[in-house]
Amino acid sequence: MKHATRAWLVVFALLWLAGTLRVFALWSHEPLHAYANSYDQTRYTNCFGFHPDRPPEVPPQQNNPQAPFAKFRFIESGDPMCYWSSELAFTGASALAWRIGEAFGSAGPHDVRLVGVLRWAALLALSVAFSLAWWRRGEPRAALANALLVPLLFADPANTLFLDTFYAEWTALLAAYALVAAILLWRDAPFARRRFALLALAAFALATAKIQHLLLPGAIALALFALDRARLGRTGWRAIALAFGAFAGFWLQFVQLQRDDAMMDAIDQYNRADVLFTALLPASSDPQALLVELGVDPQCARYGGLHAWELPAMPEQACAGFAGFGRGDQLLALARHPRIALSLAWRGVRALDPWLAREIGHVEGGTFELAPAMRSSLDRALHAAPTLHLAVLAAPLAAVLVLPWGITFRRGSRALEYAVLCAIVMLATLAVTVLGDGLADVAKQGHLVTNAALAWLFASLAVVVAGIGARDTRGEKRKA
Repeated sequence: MKHATRAWLVVFALLWLAGTLRVFALWSHEPLHAYANSYDQTRYTNCFGFHPDRPPEVPPQQNNPQAPFAKFRFIESGDPMCYWSSELAFTGASALAWRIGEAFGSAGPHDVRLVGVLRWAALLALSVAFSLAWWRRGEPRAALANALLVPLLFADPANTLFLDTFYAEWTALLAAYALVAAILLWRDAPFARRRFALLALAAFALATAKIQHLLLPGAIALALFALDRARLGRTGWRAIALAFGAFAGFWLQFVQLQRDDAMMDAIDQYNRADVLFTALLPASSDPQALLVELGVDPQCARYGGLHAWELPAMPEQACAGFAGFGRGDQLLALARHPRIALSLAWRGVRALDPWLAREIGHVEGGTFELAPAMRSSLDRALHAAPTLHLAVLAAPLAAVLVLPWGITFRRGSRALEYAVLCAIVMLATLAVTVLGDGLADVAKQGHLVTNAALAWLFASLAVVVAGIGARDTRGEKRKA
C-alpha cells in the first residue's frame, strides 16, 4: 500500500513538474513572449501608477498591439482611471514588490516576469491543494484528473501567454477553476464556515475579474440549486455560498458600471458599438432598415463590420442616434428577428476559433509577430480542424443530455454535476460575451469557453482510463 501511495504521488509530482517546465520555457524566453499590451491592461496598471518603460514622449497609457513589453516603471500620468477587479491582487502584489525593491535601491525598470511567477505559483498551489484533498478522501482518479490539467491545459500557450501581462483572463481562469473544483470536492461534505467562505470568495473573484463574468457565478449557483433540489430535495449549503459571493461580486460590478467617468463611458460606448456594428448589422439582411427600427441614422450602415476603435470618432459622435441605442433595444431586436439571433449564436460559436489570439503580437520588439510556442498549443489542432473544435465544444453539452440516462437522476453523480458546471461556464460566458461586446473579440473575451470544454474532456478521459486500469489490475490479482 505504501508503494502504491508513493507511486501515485510521484505521478502527481511529475505532472506538476512537466507543466512548470513547459511554462518556464515560455516565461524565461528572451525576448519576452506574451500577449501584446493592448489598452485593456492600462485599466489595472494605472491603479498603481506603473506603465511600460518607453520614451518620455510616448503617452503612458498608449496601447501597443504590435508587441508586449518586458519592462515597466512607475510614471505619474495624472489620470485617475482604475478598473476594480480581482485582477488587482496580482497587479498590486507586483507593484508592492517593485516598490519594496526601489526602497532597497533598485531603480528599475522592473521585469514583468514577476507577475508571471505569481500567477503560475497561485495556479500550482491550487492544483496541489485539490489533488491532495482528493487523495486524502481516497479518490486517486479525481486527484490524477486534477493534476493532469496542469501540463495539458493550464500550461498551454493559449493560457500562458497571459502570464506575463496585466490582462484579467488568467485571474478569471484561476477563479473559475477554483470555484468548479471546490464545488466538486465538497459535493457531499458537511457545512463548515471555512468551506462556505472559500466558495463565496471564489465566486466573488470570478464575478469581479471582468465585466463579462459578472453573471457567471450566479448562473452556476442556479444550476447547483437545481441539481441539489433534484438530488437531495433541498437547497445545499454550496449553492447558498455561491449565491452570497455571486451577489457581492455582481453588486460591485453594478456599482462600477454606474461610475460617471471617461473610462466607463468609453467602455460602454465601445461595447454597444461593437454589438451593433460587428454583430447585429452583419447578421441583418437589411442593415439600414434595422438601424431605422433602432432609431439610429441609416447612413451608419457603412460602419457595419467595423470594430468600435475603427470608427472615425467616438461612437456617439460618429453615428447620429447611436446615443439612444441601449441594451434593451438590442434584446428587442433579437426577439423581433429570430433569424438574426440564430445567425449571431452560430457566428459567436465560430468566432471562438482561434483560441490562441493572433490579432496582437506575441514577441517583444516585434510587429504583430507570433511566438513559435504557439505551434505546441492545442489551438494548432483545433484551428486546423474546425470540426474537431466544434466536437470538443459540444462534448460537455452532450454529456449533460446523456449522463442522466445512465444513472438515477435523483441520486445524481459527480460526473453529471461536472458536465453541468462546465456547460454553464461555456454557455453563460459565450452569451454574455456576444451580447455584451458583439463579435469584436469573442475568442479573448470568451477565453473560458474553450478552457471549460477541454477541462471537461481531459478530466473525464483521465478518470475513465484510470478506472479501466484499476479494474484490469484487480482482475489480474483475482486470477493470480
